Order: sequence, then structure tokens, then C-alpha cells
Amino acid sequence: MLFLKRTKRIIIPEAVYFVTVNTENQYLYFREKILCELWVRELRLCKELKKFELFAFCLNYDHFHMLLRPCEEFDVSKVMKFFKENFSRDANKVISDTADTAPCRLQISSKIEVFQQRFSQKYGHSHLFPCFRWQRSFYDHVIRDERDFEEHYKYTVYNFDKHELPEDWKYTSLHFPDLIDEL
Repeated sequence: MLFLKRTKRIIIPEAVYFVTVNTENQYLYFREKILCELWVRELRLCKELKKFELFAFCLNYDHFHMLLRPCEEFDVSKVMKFFKENFSRDANKVISDTADTAPCRLQISSKIEVFQQRFSQKYGHSHLFPCFRWQRSFYDHVIRDERDFEEHYKYTVYNFDKHELPEDWKYTSLHFPDLIDEL
């Protein structure tokens, strides 16, 4: 019998974390711009509710990277759990267009309806998108010093280049300065 242990995380107050989260089986959900736009909205709301500082991010077709500093109340695990759960629920609401899924948070419920309509107009009700799921857990790295921060910052912000996404790929912190905090 196989038992999986939960990942033990190093939680350091005031630390900056580099985080990577993959979609389950590296499914390319984020080729669909509607889901990318939803992801940015969810990030914005999560940042507001979980009070973390965000220094950089890049959303790719099957994963994302972030550089963030959690607040004292919500550590990196709580922030990622909240973000992943809420995004998954809302993405599945958009993809499946059903009323029987869990209700959305009030702050984003009206936008979910708009995303649902756009998705339904584009794909109809018989599309091949699987139920949205993230890979279990996530990768994190505690930033050690200024040099480490700079390396991870550049890696994060320009990660779309590494994965040969379109040159005009807008789902990077370079295009959302209002979401980014200064270190």
C-alpha cells in the first residue's frame, strides 16, 4: 500500500517565495484566453483577500510562476491553497456552464457569468475541455538574498519566452503593474 506524505514546507516570516504550480497532467488550459483572464482576476482577488505582496508572475499554457511575500496571517501554503481551490471551482463553472457547482465568491460572481457566456459562445456545450485541475501541491523556493531574487525575478517575468509563447503574451507581470508591489 502506498501512502503519500504531505509536503513539509519551510515557513519563514517575512520571506519571499518563488512558487511554481502546474496543471494536472500539464494540460494546456491556458491556451484559452478566457481562462487566462479569469486567472488574473482570481489572482487580483486572492491578493486582496490574503494580503500578500506580489513581485512578479507569469502564466504559461500549463503552469505559472510567482514571486510573493505572504503576510503574517496567511502563509504561502494557505495562499496557494486558497488560490488553487477558488480558481479551479470558478474555471470549472466557466467550462461546464452548470449551476450545480459550488457558488462563486460575491466579488467575482458577475464576472463568472460573463466568462461562461463567452466560453459557451466560442465552444458551445459540446467541447473537449476536461474538468480543470491543478497538480497536487506546488513547488516553492525561499529567496535567499538579493541576487537570488533578481535571478528568480527575471526567470519569472520572462518565462513565456523560454516556453516559446507568442511575443505579445500578456499574462506576465510586465503587463499588470497595478498588481505588482515594490520590494
